[in-house]
Amino acid sequence: MGKKYKPVALKVCLVLGELPQEFRIIRNITGDPLARMPEMPVHPPDYTPRGRYTLGRMELMDQAYNSNFL
Repeated sequence: MGKKYKPVALKVCLVLGELPQEFRIIRNITGDPLARMPEMPVHPPDYTPRGRYTLGRMELMDQAYNSNFL
């Protein structure tokens, strides 16, 4: 039967140091990355119940929380 845990003497310790210039990651972001994102509507459409939150559950929640819940 093998050992269950690694001994503390074999624990890996991190060493702080400088990364050589040849291994540095250079990111060249060209252009505006936000320009390609779709525009979000200011006034979203009304909620249509589907999936787990059905119309019956929505009515029960509205009764329980006076329709100020969602």
